[in-house]
This record gives sequence, C-alpha cells and structure tokens, in this order.
Amino acid sequence: MNWLQCTRFTFGLLLGAAGLAGCQMRGDVRPLSSELAPPPRFAESMPEECRSTEARFALGKQVDAQLLEQMRQRAGARSARSVLPTDPPARDSDATRLNVDIEASGRIVGARCG
Repeated sequence: MNWLQCTRFTFGLLLGAAGLAGCQMRGDVRPLSSELAPPPRFAESMPEECRSTEARFALGKQVDAQLLEQMRQRAGARSARSVLPTDPPARDSDATRLNVDIEASGRIVGARCG
C-alpha cells in the first residue's frame, strides 16, 4: 500500500466515522407519535391572583362549606379559609388564598386575600 492509497483509506475511514457520528446525534428525543400525551401545562392550572372584591357578594350571610367554595371560585383563589377574630394570625402569607372573616355567630363580615 503506497502513501496515496493509505491517505485515501484513512480519509475514507474518517469520513465514514463522521457520518455515523452525525447519525447518532439527534436534537429531538421525543418519538414522533400521536399516542403520547402533550407535556403538562402547570401555569394554566394555578390561579395568578386572588380578587377578594369578587367574593364580597356573601357579606352578611352565614358561612358554610358550599358558600365558602363559591366565594373561592368567584375570587379565583387557590384556597379559602374562614377566620374568626380570635384565631391567631396565619404564619404564612399566600397571595392566592382567600381569607373570609366571620363573626362568632358565623356571619361573614369581610373577605381579603393573603
């Protein structure tokens, strides 16, 4: 084997190896199939804000679980809780939580977020 043949042989090997390496690198790792579910969308499932003014339709009414849930939904809050004046302040602040202030008798006197 002379120098020219050896160079061509080496060049052919390098070209073949580069071609195979290019086939192995794929940018898209998801299989192309309609059977797979789309990736989850977490941003849409969580409320962005709590609007306590939307829950004030219930002022003066007696609190119950159904009314509390209705207030939560209208306010766009992730959670809701009733708060008595004697309850200790919450240790955590959550901008997507609706706090419903009630009297000892159960009458709703206020609604606020936090």
